[in-house]
Amino acid sequence: MTTTKTRIISTSLLEFDRGNPRLVEVDDLADASDQRIMCALVEQADIGELIESIVANKYLDIEPLIVINEGTKVAGNFRVLEGNRRLSAIRFLQHPELAKKCRLSIPKDISQDVLDSLNEVTVYEVEREEDSKAFIAFKHINGAHRWDAYAKARYISDWYIKEYDSGVTIDEIASKVGDKNQYVRSILSAMLILKQAESIELFEISDRKKRGKFGFSHLYTALGRIEYRNFLGLEKEWNQRPSLSPVSNEYTPKLQETLQYLYGSKKDDIDSVITSQNPDLKRLGRVIAHPMALNILRTTKNLDQAEEEVFPSEEVFQDALIIAYSKVQDAMKKVSKYSPEKSTGLISIAQEMSDTASNILLVMNSKT
Repeated sequence: MTTTKTRIISTSLLEFDRGNPRLVEVDDLADASDQRIMCALVEQADIGELIESIVANKYLDIEPLIVINEGTKVAGNFRVLEGNRRLSAIRFLQHPELAKKCRLSIPKDISQDVLDSLNEVTVYEVEREEDSKAFIAFKHINGAHRWDAYAKARYISDWYIKEYDSGVTIDEIASKVGDKNQYVRSILSAMLILKQAESIELFEISDRKKRGKFGFSHLYTALGRIEYRNFLGLEKEWNQRPSLSPVSNEYTPKLQETLQYLYGSKKDDIDSVITSQNPDLKRLGRVIAHPMALNILRTTKNLDQAEEEVFPSEEVFQDALIIAYSKVQDAMKKVSKYSPEKSTGLISIAQEMSDTASNILLVMNSKT
């Protein structure tokens, strides 16, 4: 980048980029308020840490914000393509009342020197968004200031979609961002499927049942398994140059079903069956590849119960018996800690265990 377009401007002229890849749960980005954008960045980008640094050292105007003079709400303003996290920290320090609304703690006594350092910043203006893509992508995908997988995928997919008709390839994008082709291919293709589901209203990230950070890795890891690809009708080479809507219409109901298994749905009161990515993604893959097990999962929404159908019945019983045996052995090691005065009712539980074990043995002997 040359310095001919680098200059100092007032921070009052800066506007947030509503296409920021970090904004996971903000609906209607074009109409979202600055406060909504800032609150979302608090959750996604650790704004508090940056604010503490600015309060301690003033705003260090070392790296220019990358801006463009188009797509703004106010004519003459600049949209920040790179530096939305820094702009958010500046806005919070300039308007502490917004911090409370976003549940962010701001130091009470901020020196005038700190506030003065926020009035102007150095920016680098580009004429087209494309002029900044490679730099921004490298910085956040393979550089020192890395985004999480979702933010990376969102940025790369927007790039891919915008230049799809021009013939852009994943290899070209990967070479510009300085990352491995396979990783870029994996997160890009998963994001295209996610965008497809959102565009036809099969899924919304904000509707997921499990709160906290969005588990985007569930999706791109699942798509690396043949069971999920077969379930969604994806051909073997589907992600070499994926279409913008990779899942065909006949398979979109299964796409919605898959996303509900992965993330749940508040609207439909469906819980995710993924408690831990490892091993639950593998277990779910086995179930959706087995027609009877899948029917059980659809009926019961219970992954454990559905998975039992995948294995031979003798293996299911054997595993259950061995687990029960190990638990009883563990209890036996701790029986010395039993206190009749403090643990009332345990005698009856132990008696029921004994009766159950006798009945199991009786059935086994009768079959033998």
